[in-house]
Amino acid sequence: MHDGTIEMPATGTVTGPAGDYVLAPGLIRVWFADLTALSAHKAAMRALLSNDEVERADRFMMERLTDRFILRRGLLRLLLGRCTGRDPAGLVFDYGTHGKPALPGGPAFNLSDSEDSLAIAVAAEGRIGVDIERLRPIESADGIADRFFHIAERAALQGLAPERRDEGFLLAWTRKEAFIKAAGVGLSMPLDQFAVEVRPDAPPALLEIGEDLRGDVGVPADWSLFDRRVLPGTIAAIAAHGTGWIVEGRVMDAGFVG
Repeated sequence: MHDGTIEMPATGTVTGPAGDYVLAPGLIRVWFADLTALSAHKAAMRALLSNDEVERADRFMMERLTDRFILRRGLLRLLLGRCTGRDPAGLVFDYGTHGKPALPGGPAFNLSDSEDSLAIAVAAEGRIGVDIERLRPIESADGIADRFFHIAERAALQGLAPERRDEGFLLAWTRKEAFIKAAGVGLSMPLDQFAVEVRPDAPPALLEIGEDLRGDVGVPADWSLFDRRVLPGTIAAIAAHGTGWIVEGRVMDAGFVG
């Protein structure tokens, strides 16, 4: 199943009723956060981190990078704690062959950030991935596309009006990153061996998967792609194995942190 971009309000308080943490089969709930707006909660989020996460945070050379890591991991732990009914600080993650974190016993989740914009996708189970990017001019878009994108994507980008190419490029990038993360075969998957829809006026879709990849990830009909624009000036893509998925968006604000 493929689904077009749905514009959702980025303002207003989401208080997090208990139902928001119940993950029905076939549902992906994507939580968005503006980390700048939550900076006052850094100490509370740091208190949730494991020792190795604190050490990792403190290795960053710039304070703003340390702060972002603390907020990202703290919010992830807080969300997963509510979804599982467990102590957020006590959660222990497994890291697979490719370093992708997982929580034994579920739920499935994936996280992405772009500067101070955060997206966390959560589902009861399944292969899911999310990517978020700030909408912005991409000076090297043509060069990156020529080097890394599928021939069909490059042709589609060249067919866009100049004022739509940056958006088309970022649509392609987020969809491709979300798919790679959902596939779970590592970020070394060649970007030019599969193609996604890049036209802003067309529904998101996985269009082609090369023969060399099909043994690991299957064919396009095995996957679903979604777009969401929740935080101002950003676009997010969600990829999921299978069809029939429902995607809901939520916002993590001060009311979420409590």
